[in-house]
Amino acid sequence: MAIDTRLAPQPVWSFVPDGSVIDIAAPDAAEVCFIEMGNALSKIARFDGRNPGPAYSVAQHSVMGAQAILNEGGTRMDAALFLLHDGHEYIVGDQSKPSQELYSSVAIDLYGEARMRDAVATCKAAWDEAIYFAAGFPGPEAWNRRQAKLVKDMDIRMCRAEAIALFGPRAGREMPPSATPKLTGAIKPWAPMKAEEQFRKMAYRLIGEDLVLERASIVAANRALR
Repeated sequence: MAIDTRLAPQPVWSFVPDGSVIDIAAPDAAEVCFIEMGNALSKIARFDGRNPGPAYSVAQHSVMGAQAILNEGGTRMDAALFLLHDGHEYIVGDQSKPSQELYSSVAIDLYGEARMRDAVATCKAAWDEAIYFAAGFPGPEAWNRRQAKLVKDMDIRMCRAEAIALFGPRAGREMPPSATPKLTGAIKPWAPMKAEEQFRKMAYRLIGEDLVLERASIVAANRALR
């Protein structure tokens, strides 16, 4: 699958692990590698890394939330949809909500309009479609209401639980009340290597080890031809 409409008129080149580059303005399932995703997300910090102590990674957030969905009776697909919901960040990076709000507020004040959040959402959505297609699941645009609500609600619930665990009880008062997810283990930051390993194991479990490895082979073969 390739997204027909480019995100930008000119290529936007970004490095990948073998030292080559990909055009991140051209979302394509042929560029999606779930092993590389786990590696990158294991080093991207939630809350902009501001919590005391070690960073709490996007990979850990994704794994713990997916496991919570399974613990609460969700299906393998339900959990997989959550596991990959931040997957686009391994391609486009993480623009935190506070940062987006700051940039948008400044843009309104100085230039009279703010479309940053729209641009970020567009880029994320385009890569989401490629990522979920590569995993064999429907993209967010095709989710039913139950699936969309499940992923959104778990994201909100995880965020509050993470904030309290990482910053203390006061942080919970800054967020709307929500039910604590049925977690497996406490929210304590994993080292990047563990987060990467746990993400890969969960991807094997929810997406399928054969498919994960097949996608890695496809990506490697395509890059070898460039």
